[in-house]
Amino acid sequence: MESLSRDKNMEPEKKKGLWRGNIGVMMLTSGLWTFGGRMTWPFWSLYVLHLGGSYFEIGLISAIGAIFGVLPALLGGYLADTIGRKRLVYTLSFVLSTNTLIYFAAPSWHWLILASALDSAAAGLRGPAFNAIIADSTSAESRAESYALTYIVPPLFGILSPYIIGVYMDRVGVVPAQRCAYLILFLGSLTASILRFRFLRETLSAEERERVKVSKILGGAFSGMRETVKVVPRQLWVLTMMGVLFGFGAAVGTPFWVTYATEDVIHLSNAQWGLISTSNMLISTVISLPLAQFADRTGRIKLVLPSMMLMPLVIVAFVYSRSFSQAFAIGVAVTVLGSMSASASQALFTDSSPREHRGRINALWAAVGTLQTFAIGVMPGSVLGAAGNLLGGFLYGNLSEASPLWLEAAMAGCAAVIGLMFLREPKRRAE
Repeated sequence: MESLSRDKNMEPEKKKGLWRGNIGVMMLTSGLWTFGGRMTWPFWSLYVLHLGGSYFEIGLISAIGAIFGVLPALLGGYLADTIGRKRLVYTLSFVLSTNTLIYFAAPSWHWLILASALDSAAAGLRGPAFNAIIADSTSAESRAESYALTYIVPPLFGILSPYIIGVYMDRVGVVPAQRCAYLILFLGSLTASILRFRFLRETLSAEERERVKVSKILGGAFSGMRETVKVVPRQLWVLTMMGVLFGFGAAVGTPFWVTYATEDVIHLSNAQWGLISTSNMLISTVISLPLAQFADRTGRIKLVLPSMMLMPLVIVAFVYSRSFSQAFAIGVAVTVLGSMSASASQALFTDSSPREHRGRINALWAAVGTLQTFAIGVMPGSVLGAAGNLLGGFLYGNLSEASPLWLEAAMAGCAAVIGLMFLREPKRRAE
């Protein structure tokens, strides 16, 4: 339990400057996590295949993991709004870091089921507190800028990671290179967890926190959810529907971009795919902050809607790519559109979320698989993630390599149409 003297000093958190408070701690620690993560995530589907799995099993592993995140996400939202954010964030960061060792040592793809299930359970329990502590540490007038920095700074640590591991992979093979990457990820994430334990500050005051009995956690979680659903504003329901559609499409198509680009259709080398990923991060770093500042000054909708309307076209263009130059150009387009939408859409969700219910609202989104960031490459979890991953794996292996990407484009298009028809700029931004 945090001391009362600390609780009294929580409000200046937002006034100290982004670099010195919780946002600064989260940017640094997420950066350490990203250095190794960007070596593993872009090539995860290849790791499954080279450990003996099939295309369907890529989806199966992701789906099983997603299902294991449903109940923990609901419980995590309740706990984040009762016992506080910090304790959940650092404790479950240690759990996630340790779980990386299962990926590192996996002798076959079957072990990835266990690792994915544990990952999703811990991430689901941590997610609402993780999102809430960041949201609580932003101010309404500079929220998009704050989110932009959390998107920009961590990837800087991993700008060269995909290219480095891609070159190494071409030399020694997928499995040895990925084992090395997971070991690096473990060391970076362990350091990040220690720093979060030491330097994060609680944002939920002592008056807002409760003494929680284990026997009442489940009942409290669901009764709290009913209460939360009643106060969700209409604007947030519109955003949620958009996030559901966009998230389902992402779950269907995203795991197969790398296999489509490298092994099956375009036939890029792993180093070339890594170079595209690295270039995307560099471009995002340069343009995200100015776009976020624009969103804070003039509104979120002016960036979110144009980005979403163009995203389906970019996905279709990727389907027809047949060379490195074409894939590279599409990667640039993906990054520009994602940078337009990412921080602005995340800020829009937070603007519309009552602060006292923020943890539980985040839990509902996490349990369903609602994406708060409308950017290609972001993956949902839980119910949508499970259904989409299974469907994507089946379509890729039994219908055609392009079919999951076509469905992803269609879902993104539906989300864009709903946004165009019903999404409006909030009259008042929640604190």
